[in-house]
Amino acid sequence: MARVPYVNRDDLDAEGQVMYDRIRNDRNSPEVGLQFRALMNRPKPASYLTSLGAELRFHSTMSDRVKELVIILVAREWNSDIEWTGHSLLAAQAGISDETIEGIRTNDLDCLTGNEKMIASFVQQMLLQKEVSDDVYSAVHSNLGSEGVVDLTLTVCYYTAVSLAQIALRPEMDGGRASTL
Repeated sequence: MARVPYVNRDDLDAEGQVMYDRIRNDRNSPEVGLQFRALMNRPKPASYLTSLGAELRFHSTMSDRVKELVIILVAREWNSDIEWTGHSLLAAQAGISDETIEGIRTNDLDCLTGNEKMIASFVQQMLLQKEVSDDVYSAVHSNLGSEGVVDLTLTVCYYTAVSLAQIALRPEMDGGRASTL
């Protein structure tokens, strides 16, 4: 059970309903998911956060393959059942091998190859070492360009924020789904 109540659209004033609808529309979804409904206890900041996430997820300069790799790396690092369960499926659809997905799930990154290792190094250095070496940054920048490295950085930031909110607020998974993490 979530630590805060899930907010329904009808619970909100007119301005909050606009923000609720923006979250739903940003994700092209008939309903706002439970993790975002927990955040809707503060509609305006929740709306800003989720709009950032929608922009990064649906309009990234990174390929779907790189983007989903980044997301599952962050999900694994923060033990986010919600993000892992949804995005590991999207990662497979984006062309990430089952071996790579399983390696990330089990924290055995030896199976990563070329660009996957480079992206994983960037993500891990951000999250674990709290700095990114010049060598790793240069490799990522050479591969993704300035817009790509900013999208990569912001994607790590966004999914970290969402994962930390899940840690604090403990929203349930939507639709009775079971974790695959």
